[in-house]
Amino acid sequence: MQRPRILFVFLNFILFGTALAQEHGFPFANTITLKELAKTKYELDSAANAIVINEFGEAYFDNETGRLVVNIHKLIKILTKEGLEQGNFEIGLRIGDKSQDELVTIKGVTHFLKEGSKKMAELNRKSIFREKNPTYELVKFSMPNVEVGSIVEVMYTISTPFILNFWPWEFQSDIPKLYSEYWAQIPAKYDYNISLRGALKLDKKEDQLVQECLRVGGGVSDCSLIKFGMKNIPAFKEEKYMTAKSNFLSAINFELSEVRYFDGRIDKLTKEWKDVAEELFESQSFGAQIRKSKNLFEDNLSSIISSATDPLLKAKSIYYWILSRYEWNERFGEYTDKGVKVAFEDKKGNVADINLSLLGALQAAGLTAHPVIISTRRNGLLTSLYPVLTEFNYVIVMVKIGEESFLLDATDPLIPFGMLPMRCLNGTGRLLMKKEAPEINLMPKSKSRTVSTLNLKLTDAGDLIGTLQIKYHGYDAIDKRREIKSFADIAAYTKSISDRWKVRQIRNHKVDDLSDLEKPFTEEMEIEFNPHDASGADRIYLNPFIMGWNVNPFKSRERKYPVDFGVAQEEIILLNLEYPAGYKLDEIPKNMALALPNKGGMFKFNFNDLANKINIYYSLNLTKPVYDATEYLSLKDLFERMLQLKQTDLVFIKL
Repeated sequence: MQRPRILFVFLNFILFGTALAQEHGFPFANTITLKELAKTKYELDSAANAIVINEFGEAYFDNETGRLVVNIHKLIKILTKEGLEQGNFEIGLRIGDKSQDELVTIKGVTHFLKEGSKKMAELNRKSIFREKNPTYELVKFSMPNVEVGSIVEVMYTISTPFILNFWPWEFQSDIPKLYSEYWAQIPAKYDYNISLRGALKLDKKEDQLVQECLRVGGGVSDCSLIKFGMKNIPAFKEEKYMTAKSNFLSAINFELSEVRYFDGRIDKLTKEWKDVAEELFESQSFGAQIRKSKNLFEDNLSSIISSATDPLLKAKSIYYWILSRYEWNERFGEYTDKGVKVAFEDKKGNVADINLSLLGALQAAGLTAHPVIISTRRNGLLTSLYPVLTEFNYVIVMVKIGEESFLLDATDPLIPFGMLPMRCLNGTGRLLMKKEAPEINLMPKSKSRTVSTLNLKLTDAGDLIGTLQIKYHGYDAIDKRREIKSFADIAAYTKSISDRWKVRQIRNHKVDDLSDLEKPFTEEMEIEFNPHDASGADRIYLNPFIMGWNVNPFKSRERKYPVDFGVAQEEIILLNLEYPAGYKLDEIPKNMALALPNKGGMFKFNFNDLANKINIYYSLNLTKPVYDATEYLSLKDLFERMLQLKQTDLVFIKL
């Protein structure tokens, strides 16, 4: 008989058990009180639109089918009109090549008050709808009689053949929860790595042995029943500059590492990285496609690289040729959809179709190039303790020229050689080589940098005119090129920024290097401000800081996860202003220098007023792509003080 052994990999948290009472869930449609129905607010979150009163889930293997059975039961209190949407449900069912998830049972009831009495309205099966596509099915339904004050109760069972990740459990959601409990009954034949993610700690964690819980194929196995519980769970609120929600949402995750069969065989699923690399290179949708791509481009290479002999020039020629030939269908994946040959003919494909084509072309040119598998920012961070291939959803290319390595992705026509789209800047990736897969840092060499130079003149008549040049570097240049290309023409873009900046007029607007991706992008214009207030020309108001940051993105009093800009940021504004002798500056701004802790950056403001000429130097330098949660308040304070100064007008008084 098999005895269970489970590996717990709880990341950054200490687990402790408490005696929270929840013995195998709670009865259906039989626990609601008049007091709960009458309640309008909860201390956990007085501003919540809805709250989960109770939630229970369990997952175990079925003796007859061997499939994983999952039972889920929820009670949700509706507190406001905005919370009514919590009465709408979607249950996702996965579809594989040979099998799929099945919704076995579902029932629901809405509890509500009518004339001081408890009433119930049951879910009608005719209200359940299904939407299906090749990879998943959505079961949708709306609960009846949902109104402010009602309590929605739903219970359903799913049977699944997909056991690699067992059944993860999210304690946290977009509404607060009073209590959530999850039971995982895992047979001894399966070894799972189990991890807790998120900032919250468990209030309950208990293990117990369940003897002879599984009988399949003539074998008998004991189980480990693990009970997880969490109470008073705050709502998860997404904020600016954060990566995937799954990185921070408090949840229990599982990864199958080993299967021990009743005949003594052992199948190790958690492999070493060299095994994963070998597996991918043998795959028909990965390694075989790289080899096909190399053969394909050996016959087409001369027309692509022309007479180039310099390795860097060869690599750039190939990259820009691929960039211009292929159109990305906006599908991710480390495996090809069509295959490189069909993608070559169609001039279109998914990430792997395009980037494995790029890889093959580089190798055909005799360059040292390898695939790099990554997880995008919205997909989540990678597990660094052991290989989890299902965490990856993207492949890029690394090419080595001399001693320098370049990371490439040919899916975005606005990304220059040696830079990656922002979606790829997510910690680390794995460089796949024949016998190894070392971890590589995806942190970019380039940063977001914008330098604005304003040369203005205040005329005797009280008009404020001059020129503005803005030079965008790195990721700022990519963003600006993308913004301009979203307009029908430059004139439409000019009108847009004129309206945004609230200036009187923009003339002779020119842009340089819109198509040369490796150069900074520059725009120049003549600009005229609206300098007067309602009283006429006796007082002139000027706010020259019309570019860059103008709203503080950090509004929360605290933050429990990092601020992730993706890249370092730099913004510089240089102002030179001449004003006539008939005016004076009402108040001279004070110089300012603010530094972030841990050498995280600095804001500088220097002001000079000499001989009717004003010079202002404004600089914000955020040196780190990612700021820890402990640095949040310092970052928020810097932005508050910077924007307070930035939003202050220069006031000129006519003498």
